[in-house]
Amino acid sequence: MRSTEKVIIRDACVDDIEELTLLMTDLGYPASVAEMQTRFKNIFAHPDYRTIIAVIGDEIVGMSGLCKGLYYEKNGLYLRILVFVVKKNRRELGIGRILIKASEDWATEQGLNTVLINSGNRDERKAAHAFYQKMGYAVKSSGFVKEL
Repeated sequence: MRSTEKVIIRDACVDDIEELTLLMTDLGYPASVAEMQTRFKNIFAHPDYRTIIAVIGDEIVGMSGLCKGLYYEKNGLYLRILVFVVKKNRRELGIGRILIKASEDWATEQGLNTVLINSGNRDERKAAHAFYQKMGYAVKSSGFVKEL
């Protein structure tokens, strides 16, 4: 990113589907545009979800998929970052830092006091884990999954 390039954070919209599809592929979850249209339509309609994107000029360079949640184990609400990705050719330029800050700012605006981030334990996620820790996030738990 050149010093003259400004990162704009805005809500994703239907017109962004093709770019969101490419970002999901960068994250390791390839999808068709039709699949992303269906997913985004359902996510966009849900009041507890929000998708924000980072834009430089006309280029979408990152996204953060957010979901508000209710605790079972204590009082309060939290924000879960379900998807977080910066375009492969735009990483390590400060875009992720701006996108995380925007996600955290929204959590604060919503009265949420905790942010959780999902991230796989695969080798290609090691850089992401280091980034999250650098941003102040602690490794806290293990997740488990079973396909039915």
